[in-house]
Amino acid sequence: MAGAPPRPGWEAVQREAVELVAQAGARGMVLRVVGSTGIRLHCPPAAAALDRLRRPAKDIDLVCRREDRKPLRRLLEERGWQVDRDLLVAMEGQRYAFTHPHDGLELDLFVDKLEFCHTIELRDRLRRREVTVPVEDLLLQKLQIVKPTVTDRMDSQALLATHRVGAGERGGSGRRGPGNPEGVPWSVDHREDPPVDDGEAIDAGYVAGLLARDWGFHHTATANLAALRAAPPGNGSGRLVGERVDALLATIEAAPKSVRWRARARVGERLQWWQDVDEREAVY
Repeated sequence: MAGAPPRPGWEAVQREAVELVAQAGARGMVLRVVGSTGIRLHCPPAAAALDRLRRPAKDIDLVCRREDRKPLRRLLEERGWQVDRDLLVAMEGQRYAFTHPHDGLELDLFVDKLEFCHTIELRDRLRRREVTVPVEDLLLQKLQIVKPTVTDRMDSQALLATHRVGAGERGGSGRRGPGNPEGVPWSVDHREDPPVDDGEAIDAGYVAGLLARDWGFHHTATANLAALRAAPPGNGSGRLVGERVDALLATIEAAPKSVRWRARARVGERLQWWQDVDEREAVY
């Protein structure tokens, strides 16, 4: 009896993800990569950091617009992907799961947003990068996990090790203007960093603004950031990751909180502040 096909490595996973994004774009659809594959594809330094951490290959996670979901399903099936029909019915078109029989590779397609322990709306941010979502959304996908795994922490550490923390949209980072004629992202702590990032900053203003509206997400994300600072990666970038965590936490703490946030904060941990991912996914 033949065994299961060997799991594909990163090269095959990334190649398929890039080809899917390109083919979708050629047909007028918007498709972007998230998850660990998205982090690797976002920039070469992040991929190199994950290799140093020996991050194992995973599946492909994609996000599309609602209006593109049906033609994207056709595209995937043309390329040999087989849809999970039970999940399709149970999730009512909000999420699709596929498997490729050739190598057993799995693919998840999300529509407009990611809904796990906390929800990340992505529809209006999909066009900001060519292949993946913006770096801060890649980081938030990992920070929203209530019980992160070792590989989740690896992903977060790789992003923080290779991207400085900038003031972002809400503070003017990365935009031309007085004192920044070239539009170069700047570090929140203004210290020089080793030349390991791709010149793009994590938009701390965006992250802080999002968390200032949702106490539960804020509580989970800040706890995960504190844990990253307490357990630095074993690849020599621990100090840099710790400094960037501190810079991000400072911006999050300083952001004005909404009335809803403050009301929920008074309840605190007496009421569950996250969605039960297992119950949401095990619906069939």
